[in-house]
Amino acid sequence: MTKDQVEKIINNTAVPHPTLELQLVETHISWVILADSFVYKVKKPVRLSFLNFSTLLKREYYCEQEVLLNRRLAPEMYLGVLAVTDDSGKVTIGGKRGEVIDHVVWMRRMDDSRQMDLLLAEGEVDVGQMEKLAGILARFHKGAKRVRVSETWKELHEEFADISGQATFLEEFYKAGSGVFTEEVIRWGYGFLREIQARIEARKESGFVVDGHGDLHCRNIILEVEPVIFDCIEFSEALRTLDVLNEVAFLCMDLERFGRDDLSEAFLDRYLALTGAIENRTDRLLFLYYKLYRANVRIKVLCIQLKEGEGGSDPKGWELIEKYMLLFKRYYGELKRAWNTG
Repeated sequence: MTKDQVEKIINNTAVPHPTLELQLVETHISWVILADSFVYKVKKPVRLSFLNFSTLLKREYYCEQEVLLNRRLAPEMYLGVLAVTDDSGKVTIGGKRGEVIDHVVWMRRMDDSRQMDLLLAEGEVDVGQMEKLAGILARFHKGAKRVRVSETWKELHEEFADISGQATFLEEFYKAGSGVFTEEVIRWGYGFLREIQARIEARKESGFVVDGHGDLHCRNIILEVEPVIFDCIEFSEALRTLDVLNEVAFLCMDLERFGRDDLSEAFLDRYLALTGAIENRTDRLLFLYYKLYRANVRIKVLCIQLKEGEGGSDPKGWELIEKYMLLFKRYYGELKRAWNTG
């Protein structure tokens, strides 16, 4: 599908369910059409280093995968896959006539105002909600597929070290010395992972590496009476396969980005009580490393977005980088001190 065809759907309200209006939200890999009660998500026909939606068959497959995988945590939200047809120029979602030109993920529209990131910004998230969320995630991880073969410590380091590609940009547009500091953390992290590589492998044998969610941050959680976790990574099994500590580290880091260490601690305490996912001192240090890694990834992604957008002139983007960089420095300091005093 093309954007022109998506706009035809919106202009003609060519969806299978009644709605007063349609809105379009665009990301780098999707067109998301918002109706009153439902959402129709179209995958862009793109091929990137980490995904391939370039053909009709691939997009249909990944639509089906998105529904199947997200039903593990959000069964009432993910309703199915619908065809998009073109009948002599009339493009319709769920059409019965014409050529099938694409597919969409059909979802129930949730209350956007209950997104956890929005509620955190308003100070409307409490410890009880985090403990409930921890229970949901613990059950999910206990029931998830165990994976004995996944990325090695060297591959994990390579992913971490990828931020070096942004060192010059950080040095020029963020703060003098930031690029040099980043390279220091990369070098130190290599030695750390090399030293604990046996434990990383042992955790796989113990069942702590699973086919998980892969993108567990606050924007992908709706805080209803029962929290809903949605929008897992469907396009890459490798990115979705991870140590459970890596998964929960993303959420804890994101909570701390909002200055809510109390919520991060409450979530983690409850999760660990239910799963026993930290068995020793090395596990606790590995969890701290994963928080460092997650802050690293957010800095890298934001740098790329700033370079592709306004060349580094977006103040909100730099405000976010500052928050993640403070966490990056904090986690590195904590990890280094803990490792050196062990």
